[in-house]
Amino acid sequence: MEADELASFQRRTIANHRGGIGEPLTGTEARAVVAARLAGFTRGGAGVRPELADAYAALLNAGVTPRIPSRGSVGAADLTALAEVAAVVMGTGTVLRDGEPVAAAEALEAAGLTPIDLAPHEALAALSANALSVGVGSLAAVAARQLAEAADLVVALSLEAVAAHGPAGNLSPYAEAVAEARGGEGQRASAHAIRAALAGSALEAPDRSVSVQDPLAFRTAPQLHGAFREAGARLRSELEVELAARSENPVVDLPSGRLISGGNFQALPLALALENLRLALAHVVEASERRTAALSLALAPSRRDGRTRVPGLLLYAAADAVAEVRQLAAPATLGSSTLSGVEDHATYAPLALRLLRRSLSLTSEVLAIEALHAADLLGVLAAAPTGAGTRPLADALTAALSADAAPAAALVAETTHHLLG
Repeated sequence: MEADELASFQRRTIANHRGGIGEPLTGTEARAVVAARLAGFTRGGAGVRPELADAYAALLNAGVTPRIPSRGSVGAADLTALAEVAAVVMGTGTVLRDGEPVAAAEALEAAGLTPIDLAPHEALAALSANALSVGVGSLAAVAARQLAEAADLVVALSLEAVAAHGPAGNLSPYAEAVAEARGGEGQRASAHAIRAALAGSALEAPDRSVSVQDPLAFRTAPQLHGAFREAGARLRSELEVELAARSENPVVDLPSGRLISGGNFQALPLALALENLRLALAHVVEASERRTAALSLALAPSRRDGRTRVPGLLLYAAADAVAEVRQLAAPATLGSSTLSGVEDHATYAPLALRLLRRSLSLTSEVLAIEALHAADLLGVLAAAPTGAGTRPLADALTAALSADAAPAAALVAETTHHLLG
């Protein structure tokens, strides 16, 4: 095949794979895709020229963000997403500038970059990776870690609130001895975080009257949040494997210099980790909604008197979100379909990831609603939290609640910012 025919084949390959549809990824998500593919190039398995890797790095350094549709990959290499990145490098794709689509050639010229032609084999190498699942999945893993820390802090605030209301808030389930009795890094970390947030609190007083056993949504929080933490750790571990992998097909075997056909693009361990984290989130939100219900019940007399600041039906919003998280926890990776005679299985990792991103967002709202109820109960009881970690959060929420007739959505958004910011 002549050189011009090889070059034309590279262009046709990229154009044929630009089949993605749907809302584009955010700028941060799109840059994560580019970064993940660039990391793959550095492993050597793709067999591309340094010039192609440099072109991907230049996109990141110049702030040129490819417009990548969110749907189109079945998780057997994120072909449609990576075709968009390659098209931008070639000057034929589309980028996002201030949220609006702009021709890649124009954007590259404005950034002082020059489009490049793909060398033989580079079109396939540019496409053959799970960079969407790995890049955007890494963002989800960070969000999950932040959310796990927020969940423990919210439980601590709720404990202070129910303790101010009556003989509840027994701290024994969070004791180090209980965590050590079972073991498990997630439970240990969660129990420690809750105890640390309540350090110096009145709940630690040895002569305080408390119920023998609080509802399970309170006293098993370390176990539930521990499972969530461990699911997040598994996702991070699988992402580390993928970021260090040579997942291309064919893969360039450096010792022999041969191209070897394989199936490393089938990232089922990563897809299953995404699935597992969604299932853990469903348990976290169910318990949070039950704690919110208990707080709402305690607020009922003050609500009748008009002394509360949180709308009573905000609990309904939490229940609505929990129902959606339950639905999102259903398996996505079993939706495999035959796409051709040889492409007869796929992981659907990108779908599992999209569902996870939605679950994380809903979970943050459910936890924010719980925190608002706890702060409201403390406010009507004129009880100031005394824990080292709960006091700053309660102060921030009190300030938010003091706004006149603040819409519920604004309260939840501001609370989410305090929890995750």
